[in-house]
Amino acid sequence: MSNSETPAVTDDPAVRERAAEVLQRTAACTLATASSDGVPEAATVRFVTDDEYNVYVNTATNYRKYTNMTANPRVAVVVDGDAGNLQLEGRATELQGEDAASFRARYAEKYGHSEYLTHETSTCFAVETDWARLLVDGSFPPEHAMVVGDGETALH
Repeated sequence: MSNSETPAVTDDPAVRERAAEVLQRTAACTLATASSDGVPEAATVRFVTDDEYNVYVNTATNYRKYTNMTANPRVAVVVDGDAGNLQLEGRATELQGEDAASFRARYAEKYGHSEYLTHETSTCFAVETDWARLLVDGSFPPEHAMVVGDGETALH
């Protein structure tokens, strides 16, 4: 199927299940942020997710990614593991109160206790995914399936 024939969001349950599996089975992702003036940073981080393909990450308030996400909330995430490759884009929002506590509980369930979660500089963000595509076939040219978004799967 060519990219121009790709539906806005796949209705194939197998693709959506595979995307969820990538998120569940992969321990770390690459989080790409940019400063307010466009200076990029990519960092490997642990994460948890939800049923809507949103990604939740922890960071410290003295790290560049914190400064970047508070100044420029548009981020990209790549989850690449044994189950597959999923690219996501969205808007990062710092979590507070019960939302932050819920994240920390899910994070501890996935990875175990971490002092990183309770350090005085620790904070967490939700990345509300508005675009996600799954790599279906890695041959050239690669074939992708849209999981979230407007159907544009062209490389960008």
